Amino acid sequence: MEMMPIINLFNEWHASSTSKKLKAVWASNSRSGKYHGNIAAYGYTMGTDEKRTPIIDPEAAEVVKRIFTMRAQGMSYRAISIQLNSENILPPSDYRYQKLGRENPFNARHVWTQSAIRSMLCNPIYLGKMAMMRTTTVSYKNHKVVRKDPSEWIVTENNHEPIISQELWDKVRETETSVSRGKRSGDGRVKPLCGMMYCANCGYKMKAGTRVRTRKNGEVIRDYNYNCSSYALYGKGHCSTNFIMTYEIEGAITADIRSMAKLVLEDEEAARKAFLNKKQQQSAKQSKADTKKLNDCKSRFDELEKLMQSVYEDKVMGKIPEHICVNLLEKYEKEQTELQGIIKELEDKISEEKQDKADVDEFIRRLKKYFDIHKLTREICLELIEYVTVGKRAPDKSREINIYYKFLNKPLVTKKSLYDEKNA
Repeated sequence: MEMMPIINLFNEWHASSTSKKLKAVWASNSRSGKYHGNIAAYGYTMGTDEKRTPIIDPEAAEVVKRIFTMRAQGMSYRAISIQLNSENILPPSDYRYQKLGRENPFNARHVWTQSAIRSMLCNPIYLGKMAMMRTTTVSYKNHKVVRKDPSEWIVTENNHEPIISQELWDKVRETETSVSRGKRSGDGRVKPLCGMMYCANCGYKMKAGTRVRTRKNGEVIRDYNYNCSSYALYGKGHCSTNFIMTYEIEGAITADIRSMAKLVLEDEEAARKAFLNKKQQQSAKQSKADTKKLNDCKSRFDELEKLMQSVYEDKVMGKIPEHICVNLLEKYEKEQTELQGIIKELEDKISEEKQDKADVDEFIRRLKKYFDIHKLTREICLELIEYVTVGKRAPDKSREINIYYKFLNKPLVTKKSLYDEKNA
């Protein structure tokens, strides 16, 4: 009994050492591209080589491509799952056991779920990348699973044959970060501009609506429109109505896209200069403000260094009490830490603003595909448009509509309102 504390201590050391060794082995295998999962990801089968390299399963791979394509076109996770279930496509678990010639032993609903689709769309294995060590545990005592930040993953590039292209992957990422969530209307469809429309007066999103009317012959007509959500929810005391019919706004945007595409086809170099000039004007204005703020922050940081040195000297000379010295140093150090974060953020932002030419080239590449469009689609909106603002109708029936395009205009930081201070 007297030796028990020492024995327990050695047992603790042994358990801790074993845990570290196992993690080191897993990390080493991951860096070499060795797949150490129990089952292959949906769309692949497990290879028989030493690294168990995933091999494409043609039947499942087609479903994977389709899921990524549907998401890139703006379909929600729910809409994708409904589509797959309606076609009786087997979900991953059922498909795996069918290939094994066995019945699925798990008490599942045997349907595609939104979480399964979300997880699939975020898995870089479909790009041919092996991303391992994506989770860990709290400790060798606490086995609660903790998801790591993507920067901490061990990723092996070009490890196996990809199922989807980088372009399709990037399109899905854009859909994920879009201002629109793709809410479905009553007829089950997602309108092209749904979630991208903002009221120019109050800055909040415009709500999609439907007016149902019946003709004398009994035919039911649905008229789609957008209206300021503040007005629709709280009345004219909060904002005026910016009501606009769907065909009006979609027609205006379609015409604008066609005119820009025509300019590109007629004289691409002139169009490039025009787009670049427009982007640089916006970037220059923002860059000037960012540069001023960055210089102010750096000046304040240097000033705090001098103040901290002065406080130390005053403490040594006995001019100020120790508790005041400690309080001042804590205050200055806290402010310095905050300034370091702001300085890094501004430096990264200014660096990103130098990508103007590459952004314009990408916008032109996308625009060329739509020079002859006659109808706006959800996919076109997600690929070209950041957001749209609509002003109220003037007495002469005119109104101001602003279209903000991807790669040409600054994206919104926060999507709730145009006039949030983060979007300034």
